[in-house]
Amino acid sequence: MEANNKSRLTYTSYMLTFFLCGALLFLFGFFPASYSASEEDSSVPNVRPTSLHGLKIHPPPRSYQAFILFLIDALREDFVNASTMPVAHARACEKLTVHVDIPTVTMPRLKSITTGTLSNFIDIALNVGHTEQLHDSLLHRLKQHKANVSFAGDRTWVELFPSEFNRHSANNDSFFVNDFYKGDRNVTKVLGLELEKRDWTLLILHYLGLDHIGHVEGNKSPRVKDKLKEMDDALKNILDHKNITNYLLMLTGDHGMAEGGGHGGNTPYETLVPLYLFSSDCSKSTGGPKRYNQIDLAPTLAVLLSIEIPKMSIGCLIPEMLQSLSLEHQMYAYFYNAHHLLNRARVKFGHEKVKHSDYYHWYQNATLLHKKLLHSIRDRESTSNVHYQVAKLNYMRMAREISMLLSESLVKFDYGFIAIGLALTLSSSLHIVLSILFLDVTDQLQMDRLKARQLLLSLVIGVISNVVSHHLDLIITSSIMQSVLLVLPIGISIYLSIDVVQALLTIMLPPLYSRRLKLCIPLPLPLLICFAIRTFTLGSSSFIEREYKTWYYLGNTLLVLTSFKTLRRRITKTNVELDGRHLHKIASVCLWQQRKVFVVLILLTLMRYLYRLNVIKSTLMLFSLFLLWARLRKFNNLLQIVLNAVAFLLVFGFRVLNGDVDFYGLKSHIMARFIVPTLVLFWCCMAANILLGYRLALPQKNRDGVLNIKPQNVLLQLLQTNLSCSLVVASLLHKAQNVVLLPTMLITLDQTYKLCDVYCTSARKFTVRQVHVYKIIMTIFIARMFYFYQGNSNSLSTIDLTPGYIGQTNYNPIVVGIFVTLNTYCAEIHSFLYLIVHTLRTDLRSVGIIQLQPPYAVAADTLVMPMYAAMIMLPAAFYLCLMLGFRYHLFIYSVFSPKVLYDCYTVLVFYFVFVITSLYFKLFKRET
Repeated sequence: MEANNKSRLTYTSYMLTFFLCGALLFLFGFFPASYSASEEDSSVPNVRPTSLHGLKIHPPPRSYQAFILFLIDALREDFVNASTMPVAHARACEKLTVHVDIPTVTMPRLKSITTGTLSNFIDIALNVGHTEQLHDSLLHRLKQHKANVSFAGDRTWVELFPSEFNRHSANNDSFFVNDFYKGDRNVTKVLGLELEKRDWTLLILHYLGLDHIGHVEGNKSPRVKDKLKEMDDALKNILDHKNITNYLLMLTGDHGMAEGGGHGGNTPYETLVPLYLFSSDCSKSTGGPKRYNQIDLAPTLAVLLSIEIPKMSIGCLIPEMLQSLSLEHQMYAYFYNAHHLLNRARVKFGHEKVKHSDYYHWYQNATLLHKKLLHSIRDRESTSNVHYQVAKLNYMRMAREISMLLSESLVKFDYGFIAIGLALTLSSSLHIVLSILFLDVTDQLQMDRLKARQLLLSLVIGVISNVVSHHLDLIITSSIMQSVLLVLPIGISIYLSIDVVQALLTIMLPPLYSRRLKLCIPLPLPLLICFAIRTFTLGSSSFIEREYKTWYYLGNTLLVLTSFKTLRRRITKTNVELDGRHLHKIASVCLWQQRKVFVVLILLTLMRYLYRLNVIKSTLMLFSLFLLWARLRKFNNLLQIVLNAVAFLLVFGFRVLNGDVDFYGLKSHIMARFIVPTLVLFWCCMAANILLGYRLALPQKNRDGVLNIKPQNVLLQLLQTNLSCSLVVASLLHKAQNVVLLPTMLITLDQTYKLCDVYCTSARKFTVRQVHVYKIIMTIFIARMFYFYQGNSNSLSTIDLTPGYIGQTNYNPIVVGIFVTLNTYCAEIHSFLYLIVHTLRTDLRSVGIIQLQPPYAVAADTLVMPMYAAMIMLPAAFYLCLMLGFRYHLFIYSVFSPKVLYDCYTVLVFYFVFVITSLYFKLFKRET
């Protein structure tokens, strides 16, 4: 149909836009911006109790003159021992373990330390460049009490607390991961100055070097031990300083470090950090290892600092930190924390429910014993240790119970936004799928055209739904403007839903219509079964954690299945032509014709063990760069081939100079001065390559001086140039042992497309559309396989940040974001682009398939790109529905939530690539 051919790309871009808007609304409703409701917090009393059953009680005075929070970013529990940090290990009064809640990234961890509350999972997406300002915390309370607070280290602190520090010295580029030492040395320098001044109550030191080393070189880097020794020396300077006498020093980490050096997941290496306590009058602990929660630090420090516990705090006390208090003051601390949590429970659950709970009876028993103990102390009678222990036990177990209940209750879902988001994502996904698979439906219902009456009806229903939802508190917005703006997504979702329902009725109830609708694109059953298996496995947390195994198995299975089917058809066809003679020779010849496919299968098996190839990293990288250069020659002219060769040599040279690969014993620290010139030359080669490629696409003058315009070649030339240059840049960003994935992926795609062409050519029943569907699904499977071959996973800790800082001297979030995205989603991006280029390059006569509409030469924009978008959107929409069903699952935040962020970001990346590619099609439309 004409409208289909003219507006298919625009229509698909609209559906992708609606999908992303729906996903954003879903995430906004599923992960609210803040866990704590301001109305609830304002109802919690802000004063410390002064009486207990009519008996006057007083808060304890400040326990120490100086408090020092020595925070080492990414310090996991097993990093601190007698060999790595001997001073810390030998002189610690208490060696405790702190459990860190997810997400295990810096900003939400700092919020938990200072406020005593849990952070939202979506904070992990807001961690980079976040500028949120907290309104209640330990630092706010200290400022109210006119206590001085000094800080040095990670700039995130200053963004969270812009006016709470009396003095601060923040790193200029906290996210610049190549800075291993400069920032930390600055912190140590500020530390020396602060120790001399000694006019502060709380000193916060946040060292970042260890975290940066982990991101760049991994947790097994030799620099880790050097960094821990540096931290131990800084700690020793504090402990031995003459101005520090009555102090409490806390050595801990904001989060741990995963195997590989990243963080953000929920493995024990990331969620368990040490808490070492140092003071001038401590007694060595003889007890076994004890574990507390990170949120317990806030209420404990509030008591020791003699300030109010932050309203948001749901933490409990750490008994080992209260040993400097007298017995009476310890009991006050336990009572105050329990009293604070009880008030929060009353506001959250209601007075009546709290009154009839078990923990309220524990609280009452504890207060009665507490009162008896106070009478004994004040009357100078012998105190009963039994009363103290039982009262303490009841206070603590009551606090733990309420803390757990409040933690669970903090999970809030805005079902209005979730409903709108699901409606948009599902309707847009189904809309595009039905419009592609059933072109008759698109023609009859005009699904890719705007219908004024239906749009007006949708907006009216949207307004009514919006008003009713707000009236019933199904949707909660912070401003009238947000409420008004919600009419648009509601109206769009209703509009698309009406189309989808009409289409489904048309398909499911054909007798109501003039003719039975047929599937315009016959779908290959084996591919669809594999695709469905992969989609339905998303309902299992174990399959999500090990999703790579699903893709490895299904991807290789499809290749083997297609290759054997192709082999059988070749043998059958040749055998029929030769009347059954020499069958064994025919089989051997056909088998030899498919030798490259079996080589590809061997290569795919080897790709799973790239992490074991570090010993031959330099040889492997050099061979991989040569192989990639050879694969790209068909996309370039002679001069571009030379430029690519120079660029690849510069890539290898950069890795040698950087110390990633060894080349004849060259030392990276000697040759480091050549790193920047090497990168400058590399980017010059890329710029020259792009300019040359685009110049070739421009009209050329022939011998007679007449412009020779070939519009059918312009689009292909431009896309080939983009693909070629992007792959060269990817070789720079990839780890040395991962560069081999680039040529291997191109070889795999080439052989897969040849298999599809040969298999479908030998079976005359296959149409051009079905060939495309085969290639699209196979491309998606191959892209996902190579995505996981690269070392990616559904855990946020495996995101490799190092490529974002190649050639960077400071932190630029845009450049870092682009480079990290290009590296992480390299397989996804280049597989799609390679499919488009392949489709444009393919000559229909060479594959021998009967020409059907749309022609093979123009199918890239009318079928391939929209179908690819649909296959990306549909599983993501299905997974959003699963998220709603599993919202109370035990692993919702540790397993399912990271996966949904990955899936939504995958669609976002595809969206940008699709839009950019569509612009080329719009500007340089290929003539047919």
